[in-house]
Amino acid sequence: MAHADKCYVGKRVRMQLLAAQDVRRIHESTLDVLAEVGVMYHSRRALEVLAAHDAAVDFQTTVAKLPADLVERALGTAPQSFTLGGRSPEYDLPLDGEHVYISSDGCGVSRRHTDGSVRQSRKQDLADAARVVQALDNVSATSAVVSAQDCPPETRVLHEFDACLRNSEKHAIMVSIKEDWEARSLIRMAEAVAGGSEELRARPPFTAIICTVSPLHQERYGMDLALTLAEAGIPISFYPMPILGATGPVTIAGSAVVNNAEFVSAAVLVQLAHPGAKVIHGGGPTAMDMSSGAYASNSPEAMLLRSIQGHMADFYRVPAWYGAGATTAKEPGAQSAFENTLAMLMAYANGADVTFGTGLLDGSRILCLENMVIDDEIMSMVKRILRGVEVSDETLALDLIAKMGFAGNYLFDGHTRRHARELWQAQLAETGTYHAWEQAGAKSTVEKAQDRVRQILAAEPVGLPDGLCRELDAIIAAAGK
Repeated sequence: MAHADKCYVGKRVRMQLLAAQDVRRIHESTLDVLAEVGVMYHSRRALEVLAAHDAAVDFQTTVAKLPADLVERALGTAPQSFTLGGRSPEYDLPLDGEHVYISSDGCGVSRRHTDGSVRQSRKQDLADAARVVQALDNVSATSAVVSAQDCPPETRVLHEFDACLRNSEKHAIMVSIKEDWEARSLIRMAEAVAGGSEELRARPPFTAIICTVSPLHQERYGMDLALTLAEAGIPISFYPMPILGATGPVTIAGSAVVNNAEFVSAAVLVQLAHPGAKVIHGGGPTAMDMSSGAYASNSPEAMLLRSIQGHMADFYRVPAWYGAGATTAKEPGAQSAFENTLAMLMAYANGADVTFGTGLLDGSRILCLENMVIDDEIMSMVKRILRGVEVSDETLALDLIAKMGFAGNYLFDGHTRRHARELWQAQLAETGTYHAWEQAGAKSTVEKAQDRVRQILAAEPVGLPDGLCRELDAIIAAAGK
């Protein structure tokens, strides 16, 4: 069975958070902001593209104002669906609205061990995380989940991709790319894995997340990278992160406009330069605790704000990819579980195709591999809920109800045998008796997740052919000179 088959949810259960007229009003408000306020593009290259397509560009202030007809014409060239390639086709991920995926998270800086100690992250931590992702049925993509801080800064992002490739066959998510030469080196690595430039276009083995800067800024390196990556066929998830009441209006609808304007302004640029470029409506907007100034990634308001993105992605007919799983909990347990469960369910019920992601605590700072295992179980439950309820002659079972009458012995009937395997089955959670749990050692969910991590890391990694390893080493070495 291909991995994507495990992630199929069909038309899925939907939460109608916004009415159609509300979605259109956010879109029209976005057009007003882009045309009247504009966006600061800190990239000469980006400004020249926009000016060539009749945007109102001020090269002194770096502000570009985008007329509504230009925006809508450019967005019309964005593809509605495409495939994220795995290292092998078994792990390809179609973005078609009928599959849902979660990746590991990104940009962490520390690793938490099972004894609770925390230290600075290094490349081996990415390798360990990729191996855990590879083993989990419900986590579909690996990532630069933490920074490889023991590697040279000038090639760090390449080492992070290298750790993903050597330890997982699944799609990879790359973040923290800064310079054009880094992007070109990543593309060469991806071509080596895919088998060439055309193969890369058909099944790109990594997606780049490019963050915008709220409010209404597009950084120089982000836009330059976007143009380079889009030309090569690499999917790009533009990732606004406005904070309610800090870098965006305190009202959810107001920050939704800022968030949407930042995505749209980036997507328009790459579509003008490279029509048909693979863009994804991404983002991780959040709230702020007004009493302390603390980051509140999974507050109800933050979840609602992110959920609006799914509606806007549907409106623009592009895939949706946004943050879920960045619990602010400091250790795995009840808080991380309830925050991540609500965040995942809200995301997918409001249209997300992919969420980013699992594995980090403390607001995406600390890697915790056992939390990834717990989130894998949560994701399996969420997918079952999203599949909804089939109502048909077979599932209504009226003939069976009439046959059984008042006896109630359905267990041994063929209908039960045909459908029993459709019921969700726990892999980690306790479903037996209290006595049986005691007899088995009375382990907590976290302890069982830790056991699973140890089991995964004790097994042999999937590895890469020696020739491909040497090619990746050579690309990294050349980039470091």
